[in-house]
Amino acid sequence: MEKMNVIILAAGNSNRFGTPKPFLLYDKNSTFLEKIVTLYREFGCKKIILVMNQNHSEILSNIYSESFLSGITVIYNRRADLGRFYSLKLGADSVSNSDYCYIQNIDNPFTDSKTLQKLYENRKDDAYISPVYLNKGGHPILLPGIIIDMIKKEININLNIKDLLSRFNKITVDVDNDKILANINTPFDYEIHFKKPA
Repeated sequence: MEKMNVIILAAGNSNRFGTPKPFLLYDKNSTFLEKIVTLYREFGCKKIILVMNQNHSEILSNIYSESFLSGITVIYNRRADLGRFYSLKLGADSVSNSDYCYIQNIDNPFTDSKTLQKLYENRKDDAYISPVYLNKGGHPILLPGIIIDMIKKEININLNIKDLLSRFNKITVDVDNDKILANINTPFDYEIHFKKPA
């Protein structure tokens, strides 16, 4: 398997939710961040890059053990107001010797190994790969090294990620996981996906 990295984008202020999303409970044993990191570790990503909001640094160190954080490259975003592309660029700047890199949003912890494998199986060195469920695109996406290099060189930090990706070919991959479409942005979203049985 070629060298793969993952950039986990978790630098938002979580204003709509009211509490930092990386630390939301995915199940009784793990948070969103733990679930996502464990998945990519087991899948074989050589480097896990976490772009975190600077304001949440103390929570990160208080919640997680040194053993969990070891092997994770944590990049603190001090300008979350600049948007997602700036976070992506911070993460991309830490990517090295990688053939492909997954881009994983913290607000969708439902990624599974089957989806990651399908994206990897359809990889191309001049296109990005996006999962699709019922003709709707979801996350994560898989970027080849050429796009990561383009992100590193881009000087317009206000660029929309979609605008940058529009410069490249896109490969869509049908998956049977409808939760690739999910975004946990509010307590209501969380309740929908994690409602407890009566």
